[in-house]
Amino acid sequence: MKKILLPILLMILVGALLVPAALSASEQVKTDSELVSLSETTHINDAIQVLETFSWKYDKKKLINLSSYNASIGVPINFLTWRKALELIVLKNNLMLVDQAGYVAVADPSVPQKVIKEEAPTVNVNSKQVRIKAIIMLADRAYLQALGIDWTTISNGSVLANIGLTGATQIPGDIFNATLNRTTTFGGNPIEINALIRTIESDQKGYIIAQPNIIVSSGKRGFIQVGQDISIKSTDEAGNTTDKFFATGVIMDVVPTIIMAENKPMIHLKAEVERSAAAPGAVSTIINKSKSTTEVILFDGEETVIGGLFDSDDVVIRSGIPILKDLPWWVFGIRYLTGYDRKEKKEREMIIIMKVEVINSAIERMNQYIQEQNSN
Repeated sequence: MKKILLPILLMILVGALLVPAALSASEQVKTDSELVSLSETTHINDAIQVLETFSWKYDKKKLINLSSYNASIGVPINFLTWRKALELIVLKNNLMLVDQAGYVAVADPSVPQKVIKEEAPTVNVNSKQVRIKAIIMLADRAYLQALGIDWTTISNGSVLANIGLTGATQIPGDIFNATLNRTTTFGGNPIEINALIRTIESDQKGYIIAQPNIIVSSGKRGFIQVGQDISIKSTDEAGNTTDKFFATGVIMDVVPTIIMAENKPMIHLKAEVERSAAAPGAVSTIINKSKSTTEVILFDGEETVIGGLFDSDDVVIRSGIPILKDLPWWVFGIRYLTGYDRKEKKEREMIIIMKVEVINSAIERMNQYIQEQNSN
């Protein structure tokens, strides 16, 4: 019996010794297949691409770079497992790993949020405000030149022109609520802006595209947009598709600040006015834009004009014998005998007229309201 048990015990002992050695060899083969070497001058994006192949092979996860770091890894990698190499790169460059379902991201270190006691915002009810009125108009450039308008002469709601206008006395109160000259004028005399705009519109040589009116606290920003935001798709370095939005339309962005000079209020005005439209193309989206930025100092009630912003349109004008020139082509081809198409290039000028006005503070307006109520 002893002769039978002894060989069996020897076989069990030898097997116990050989199995760990076999497992260790198998583990060594697996580890060797995960080893990677990288130079310290390797760019981080190139290193991420190399390590991503290992991450997907062994963990079934994508490896992406969401950090703002954009330089070399700065540390040599010599025969390290891909995971150890990744951790070393992150540690060396003060980054962090974000392990999520389906991907591992290299990201900027999160800043610990300090507990800050929220305080009510400080609002000064005694601060004055500024009312900003604007007119944005498109007009035919040749027509404006024929009128001989000098926009630099704008004052008290009037400009100088070299023409005569009739019917100005029938036009209602002007857009700026100022006392203006409403008489018929001739060469070099002032004409009111309201009469001028009505004349341009009645002759179909231009039109008002926007009349923004906004009240802004001194030193604060005022923003008006009449239009829409468009999105343009782009791809980041990690291959992710993102949408970047652009504001289009008629946009007015202003920052008025009241300053005192000789005990009188002046307005330091930063203004940015834009008219834009998107034109989607086969390859990319084109944004056609007319934009003006200015910084001026105006007194209370003063106007300023921004001009000289031009664009052009190619239009086709049908001319010839009335009615006959507009007949369909299948009516014996009469339209070709009685009319013709004429191409014209129309140049337009965008004119921006702005007026600033200081408004009393909320306390002053409330006291005035109370006095009016008591007097009634």
